[in-house]
Amino acid sequence: MKKLLIMALLASAAWAADFSLKGMGQKGMNNQPTFAQFDLNNDGKITPNELEEARAKRIEQHTKEGRMMRNIENAPAFADIDSNKDGAISQEEFRSYQSGHPQGCISFG
Repeated sequence: MKKLLIMALLASAAWAADFSLKGMGQKGMNNQPTFAQFDLNNDGKITPNELEEARAKRIEQHTKEGRMMRNIENAPAFADIDSNKDGAISQEEFRSYQSGHPQGCISFG
């Protein structure tokens, strides 16, 4: 019985350590959102309203889950992501911004 209890404690400690490392943004977990999570009407582009609405939804979801909200003050403006200044963020612009800013993700989540 003692061995089973010790094994259970070790397993849960290992799981907790792995979970906390992933939650801290360590290798093995990509916490950046996808283009589809922001393209709310699935038209292949993200408008300023979609960006703000998707961000609000992510904040609400993170809050419900009790997750920390990091980098809210560093969230990029729509114009920072819309590199060709056509008033919409394409999938390529979204991907390009994320690849150039892995720490300052688009949604600050």
